[in-house]
Amino acid sequence: MSPKPFNILASQTRLMKSKITKRTYRISISLPLASFKTSNRSWPFDNPLKKYPVVYLTDANCYFGMVTEMTRAMGWCGATTDAIIVGIGYPEDANPPEAWRDAVVGRTYGFTPAADEATNTETSKWLGRKVVTGGAPKFLQFIKQELIPAIEKDFPADPKKRVIAGHSHGGLFTAYALFNEPTLFNSFLICSPSLYMHDRLILKLEEQYAKRHKRLAAKVYLSVGELEEGSNDTMVGDLVRLAAMLQSRKHKGLTLRQQIFPDLNHCDVTAPGFQAGLKFALKKD
Repeated sequence: MSPKPFNILASQTRLMKSKITKRTYRISISLPLASFKTSNRSWPFDNPLKKYPVVYLTDANCYFGMVTEMTRAMGWCGATTDAIIVGIGYPEDANPPEAWRDAVVGRTYGFTPAADEATNTETSKWLGRKVVTGGAPKFLQFIKQELIPAIEKDFPADPKKRVIAGHSHGGLFTAYALFNEPTLFNSFLICSPSLYMHDRLILKLEEQYAKRHKRLAAKVYLSVGELEEGSNDTMVGDLVRLAAMLQSRKHKGLTLRQQIFPDLNHCDVTAPGFQAGLKFALKKD
């Protein structure tokens, strides 16, 4: 039996060179099955929408398939809306371990709000290739000015229902987007965010935002695994602190949910964190 590449049903990939970041991204796109023409409109394809929510997913090299099928399966039972998934990843080398390392280089640059020489040195040594930090401002503008317009031009995307989702450094970036482009998305899924980065810069950005604004019209989901708090880690405490700060502001338009998953560590919590966040963001009114 000769092997063939595996493809996710109703999905495609594109390579996109950004004029803003000067980097190339592997954009993976999956469409709701009900969005395709069919002669049989029985369940679960009996209620197609004219426009669909779009989930912009970081770390797509790892999580695109999982989030696509998770979103589809949830929508079939009717409590949530199916969605277009747009995974932002990096070009893949033929060698899987090298492709994974390339993705780490890309995410370390794109997801970090500020330059961090210690992270540059440590991660470069670990990966055996040059790593730089501090690309989040340009990466966010790439999403806003280049990626979103392209998606909304080519697909039945609802501009009023944009979701951004990220885990770990991706969660850090999603939190950064919340305080720098709060109206770009209507839902922010911030899962196990690396809030300790840059001397807890995100907490400082929250304080700065609160001084200037009384409104934060967004659905914000914060999650973390109980076992992410340890002798050298403060991820649970940092997330609880961020949630408390947001709650105390009483921002107009804010819907906030915090979730701590018992007996799960940083890697265990990825799937349940995304699943609960997607249910929160895509739940039907």
